[in-house]
Amino acid sequence: MEDSKCDLDEKNEATEAQVYVSQDAQRVILAFLPGKAVVKFRRVCKFWRDCVEEPTFVDHHLNNAIRFYQSIACFTSLDRGLAHMYTFDPTTLNFKSAELVFSCRFQMSDPCNGLVCAYDLKGDADVLNPTTRKHLRLPVSEVKTQSLFSEYFVGFVRSTKEYKVVSVRHQVRFLTFEICDTGTMSWRTVRESADLLKTTKAVIVDDGMYWLLLHEASSVLSREILMLNLTDEKFSKVAIPDVVRNRDLQLFEGDGKLHLLSTPVDAPYSAVPDIWVLDWTQQFWVQLKTVAHRVPVGMSPFFLCKMKIFYGNQYKLICRDLLDNTASYINMPPGESLISCGTFVESFAPAVKGLVDSTVASYSSHLTESWPADPGPSVGGAGSSSTCPGQSSYIAGWSLADLVQSFNRAKSTTNMEWKICGK
Repeated sequence: MEDSKCDLDEKNEATEAQVYVSQDAQRVILAFLPGKAVVKFRRVCKFWRDCVEEPTFVDHHLNNAIRFYQSIACFTSLDRGLAHMYTFDPTTLNFKSAELVFSCRFQMSDPCNGLVCAYDLKGDADVLNPTTRKHLRLPVSEVKTQSLFSEYFVGFVRSTKEYKVVSVRHQVRFLTFEICDTGTMSWRTVRESADLLKTTKAVIVDDGMYWLLLHEASSVLSREILMLNLTDEKFSKVAIPDVVRNRDLQLFEGDGKLHLLSTPVDAPYSAVPDIWVLDWTQQFWVQLKTVAHRVPVGMSPFFLCKMKIFYGNQYKLICRDLLDNTASYINMPPGESLISCGTFVESFAPAVKGLVDSTVASYSSHLTESWPADPGPSVGGAGSSSTCPGQSSYIAGWSLADLVQSFNRAKSTTNMEWKICGK
C-alpha cells in the first residue's frame, strides 16, 4: 500500500511539472479574481507581483470588478482610531466584511473605482486604496494656505484613464476650484466663483462633477446645476426640469447616472417626492419614480443602486426599495460616525508612481496578539496631524492604544444586520 501511494505521488509530481500556463493566460485569470485574492496571490512569484502593477492589468481587473464584484461600502471614523469600512452585497444587502482603512482623517470623499480621498478640512489630503492599502499623499497647494478650509473629491476620466482630485477651497467671499492629476501631482486653479452652492459636496458621475446652484442666499430653491467636465476641465450649467423649480432638490448618483430628488416645499408631509434621472443622450430629464415616503429631516440621499435608494446621516443608513417600497436600516457601531458611503470595487488603481505604504516595522510586532489574522501586505493610509501626549506612536499620529482599539473593534464586527422599517 505504501509503495502504491509513493508511486502515485511521483506520478502527480511529474504531471504537475509538465503543466504550463502562459503568462498571458495567467494575467487573464488574475484579472477575473476578486481584488483581495489577487493581493494575497501577488506574493506567490515575482511575475504575479509585477503583473498587478501594470496599467493594462489594472484597467482589465477594474472592468471585471465593476461587472462582477461590486459592493455597498460604508466608511466610518472613530474619534482617535482608524477608519473602518463595512461592505454589503448590493442585491441581498448581506454583510460581507469589516476592514480597516489606515486613515485617521475625519473627512472622506465617496468611493470612485475603489479609491477614496481622505482629508482634514484644514489639513492634508491623501488618495487611498483600501484594497491594496496604499496611499498617495497629495501636494500642498498655495491656494490652500490662503483658504479657510478645503474639501476634496476624486474622479476618473475614462478616455485617458486618469484620476483627478478636485478641491473646493473656501475663501472669505468666494470658492476656488483646483484640480490635481494623480500622475503629475500638481495643482492648478480652474475656477474662482461667488456662485451660491446648495452644498459643496460634489456628486460624481462618469467624467463629471455636479453641484446644485441656489436661486438666492435666503432660498432653498435651486435654479441650475453646475457641472465640471473632468476631461477638458471646463465648467458649464445644466438646466433642471421646469416642473420642479419650486421644489427642494438634492442631487445623487445612481447606476452611473445623475439623479435628482424633488421634494415639495411648504406642503403637507403626505406630499411625496419624485426622482428624476438625466438622459445625456437625449439631453433631457426623465421622471424615474415617485417615492412613497419622504427622506427624513436631517438625512440626505447618498446613491441609488439596483432600484434601491440609500440615504441617512452620520449615525444611520437607510435603504428603500423603490419597487416594493420596503425599507430597512442599519445603525453605525457605537462611537463611529459615517463619513462616506457608495458603491465600491476592489481595484488596483491608480496605476501611477508614488504610492506608498503606511505601516512601519514596529506596527506588526506590537499588534500580533491583538490581530492574529493576516491583514494583507503593507497597509496604506494617511497619518493624523498630531499624537497623543504621553503615548508612543507606531504609525504617524496613532498611539498603540488607538491601534489596538481599532483592530479589536473591526475584529469583533462579524455581522451588521439590517432592520426592517415601516412602510
